[in-house]
Formats: sequence, C-alpha cells, structure tokens
Amino acid sequence: MRSLSEPARPVRVLIMIGQLDRGGAERQVHELATRLDRALYDPTVVTFGRAGYYQPVLEEPGVRLVVVEKGGWREAAALFRLSSLMRELSTDVVHGFLFPANWRAVVAARMAGVRAVLCSVRSTGIWMNARHRWMDRIVLSHASVVVANAPAVASDIVDRVGLPSASVRVILNGVDTGLFHPKESSSRATPPGTAGDHGVVVGFIGSLRQAKDPILFVRAAAVAAGRLPSARFVIVGDGPLRSAVAAEAGRLGIGGKVTFLGERSDIPDLLRGLDLLAVTSEREGCCNVILEAMATGVPVVATRVGGNPDLIEHGRTGWLFAHGDPGGGGEGMVRLLAHDGSREQVRAEALARARTAFSIDTMVSRTAALYEEFL
Repeated sequence: MRSLSEPARPVRVLIMIGQLDRGGAERQVHELATRLDRALYDPTVVTFGRAGYYQPVLEEPGVRLVVVEKGGWREAAALFRLSSLMRELSTDVVHGFLFPANWRAVVAARMAGVRAVLCSVRSTGIWMNARHRWMDRIVLSHASVVVANAPAVASDIVDRVGLPSASVRVILNGVDTGLFHPKESSSRATPPGTAGDHGVVVGFIGSLRQAKDPILFVRAAAVAAGRLPSARFVIVGDGPLRSAVAAEAGRLGIGGKVTFLGERSDIPDLLRGLDLLAVTSEREGCCNVILEAMATGVPVVATRVGGNPDLIEHGRTGWLFAHGDPGGGGEGMVRLLAHDGSREQVRAEALARARTAFSIDTMVSRTAALYEEFL
C-alpha cells in the first residue's frame, strides 16, 4: 500500500489483454479503463496484434492504447517492448486479463521491476492442456494477487494451482444498467428476421465456437419448438461453427425457425426484443451476457457450469440445466415461455438482483482498492 508521505500523483496502471474484439473480458477491460477516476489513476491498455472493436471506444474518452506485436520470432521483442513501455510510463501496477496476457504481464513486469502485478482469470481451467496448466501454475504463483470473476473460478484456481485462498480475490463483473435496461413501453422490439411473427423469441448471443456450444443451443431449441411451434430463435454472433450450427438446425427440422444475425453492435436493443435468452456454454466465469439479460429483464436459461450458478438461482432468477443435455435446456425454455406468470416472476427477481448485486461501479471500486493494496 502507498505511504501517505508519497507524492499525490495518479497511479499509473498498465492493463493488458490479448485482443480487443467483442467479448466479455474485453468489455470489462473497457469499462474498467474508462471508469477509473482519472484524478487517481492513469490507465494504459496494451493489446497484441490488431486492436479490434474496442479501440475507438477506449481512445475516445482518452485512454492510452498501445498495440504490441507478439508471437513467433517477435515474442522476445514483444517482452522487451512491454518492459521498456512499463519503465517509460513509470508504471505502478500491471493488470493482465486472460492467459495470453497474464504470462506476458508477469514476465515483463519482473523485467521492468514493477512489483504490483494482478492476473485476472475469467473461467475455470477445463480448457487447458498439460502445457497450459503447467505455465498457468507458474504464472499465477508469481502474481501479487489473482482476480477471479466468480466464486467457482476462485475455487478452481485454489484447487488447480494450489494457491492459498487469500491470494485469490473475487470481483464479479459489472453491468451498465444505464445501457442495459427493460424496454420503456409495453410493445416489444422485434429482432430482425422475426418481423410479423406472433410467437415467442429465444436468443443466443455469443461467439460461435465450442466454448459457447451453439450446437447445444439449436438442439435445445428443437426440443422447445416441438412443444411451442410458434417459437422463433435468433443467433447473434459469428465464428468457426456457423456452418455446422446452420447444418444442425436444418437436420433437426428447425432451419426455418432460426435466424442468424451475425456480429451486432446493438445488443441492448436486441435483448429488449427477446422473450428468453439461452446460454449453452461448456465453461463460463462470470458471464456478461447473463448479467446484461438480467438487467434488461429477460429471463435466462443457462448451463450449470462455472460461475453460472453464482448468478442464477435455479427456478427463481432463471433456469439451469446440465451441459450436454438438450432435453433439459428445451424443458427450461418451455417452462419459462409457456407460463406468463412464471416468466414475469423470474424476470422481476432477476432484474432486482442485477441492479443490486452486479453494479459496475462496485467492480471498478473493488479493483481500484486492490491496486492500492498491492502498491
């Protein structure tokens, strides 16, 4: 912690993340960097390779953004560039987000002599191979503190890495309730591709890759469609599994009920057009889109993985089902869609929880307090 006798200049924070395309961790980096009190903190964001979607929305409020090329023969040069940057900026705190940034943050900070190094872990380590687990154990054991975004993630770190629980802190993600809020009128915004339909609309929002398991979504949707013929389904996002997801929807006979919207920037409006959101991930930390749906007043059906049970109380603020069980997912959809009273009760409970438990200001203030603690 800083001495009271030290000069009162802003704490210089270097926040590192692999890329700045649309994503949950990337959104939290954006919120943190733009909401830190500039009288107290001077943030710089470092990313590797192309900056992506969040570059202009970081630079517009005046956040310093640096792109460092990495990988292959450039890796050693990248580490020296990072350590030089830390010295140039007189960096006080280095904060990495996700595995690719965490290990580089630890190495470069040690080269630059920066003592306060935070590593943020955003999901459980089930995706890691033996090499990743070995590296992760070394990296996290050399961090000043590890930040988990859900209790389930913190427990995984303690068990998998062997860190004492005091070395792992939980700071839940925050949601911007000024941006994500219920519709202001009784009429529902209609997602593109469902205009003219009078049935319910179920959405999937996320990258079309295995971690989010969009194929499980269409399989659960097929179960629900068998009992709710008027239901329509929209998929927001893109990725390597798009063709496979479309093929599976066709094979299951619901191709005409599923609309692919691709990458979108109007997620708050799209959420307000849904009757239900489904999250079918095989792993999660503190899932941003669940928080955003809850704050928008949209009920959520989600897999019982990672931090999802920390966000959703089954049957009260949403519905949980086992990953790999499309029947359970479809049953959850039907339960919440077929009974207006149940859906309204879940919506109200989830909205209240989002507003009280997942404040973005709390996320920022608790992170800033960690910076102060380890200076």
